[in-house]
Amino acid sequence: MDLLQINKEYSTKAKCIAKLEKLRWGNSVTCPYCNSKRNAPIKSEAGRHSCKSCKRSFTVLVGTIFESSRLPLPKWFFIIGMMLNAKGGISAKQIQRNIKCSYKTAYYTAMRIRVGMLMPDTKLNGMIEMDESYFGSKARKKHKVEDNDPTLSSVVLKRGRGTNKISVAGMVERKGNVKTQVIEKLTSRNLLAMLKHYASKDNSILVTDSFKSYAALEESIDRLVIIHSKEYSRGIVHVNTIEGFWSYVKNGIRGSFKSISKKYLPFYLIQYEWLYNHRNLKGNQLDEFLKNAVGQEKELEYWKATSTQQVKNIAYS
Repeated sequence: MDLLQINKEYSTKAKCIAKLEKLRWGNSVTCPYCNSKRNAPIKSEAGRHSCKSCKRSFTVLVGTIFESSRLPLPKWFFIIGMMLNAKGGISAKQIQRNIKCSYKTAYYTAMRIRVGMLMPDTKLNGMIEMDESYFGSKARKKHKVEDNDPTLSSVVLKRGRGTNKISVAGMVERKGNVKTQVIEKLTSRNLLAMLKHYASKDNSILVTDSFKSYAALEESIDRLVIIHSKEYSRGIVHVNTIEGFWSYVKNGIRGSFKSISKKYLPFYLIQYEWLYNHRNLKGNQLDEFLKNAVGQEKELEYWKATSTQQVKNIAYS
């Protein structure tokens, strides 16, 4: 759905509320506090209902990314449309200029929308590629950086394995979805935990490069190996798909955000996962997002960056 259509169809709060109620509850309003269907609308405030079981009032916004926000819902929908249509990402400053709001409002709205992009866990299967990437700036000769420096743009040591950049592991099903995870130490144990969490070993084949930490994964899944010192592809044996995703993410960060801190990187990875996984969606992506956002109540308490690992479900040491 393009921005002009969003602006036309969801120009008022009432229209936005009606859309969210339909996606979340269908034809039967349900209390978000006690799950009771015994409720009645409050005439003095459109969209608010009173529960006859727990005696509390509520709207469809309770327990969603929209809760406790003073930003008008039509602007929420417009920002969501911008983020869904910006395939390379869109900065909070750009949102601020387009919406005419404060930078703080634009930033926190965008962060909540990224939480709304967090998809339920589904298993990858078939041909699965696995590879790691490192996020930080280009190597420089004269600038020593401490290992605990949190800013990705300031991490300037060597490229690739052995760097002090932020390491991220990724898995992609060919012609399917991608999953990523920030992992401090790329050990066999941590990579195996990620594999078991995201991949189905039945009727699946894993393709990796020759990094030694991947060797232990053969105990759980059939594995093919491409040795990059000799070749980059051999028929179906390659990791070009996941490497293409890393290029997509890094070019997006470089073009739209310039630099991202380690603390917030998982939130941006969620956004790029969503955009990649819905690249071939034929339906209405706005509806798909809203349905996903209002249906994941348990994760929403973790949207703040202090619990990033809880948002991504797995914490690795």
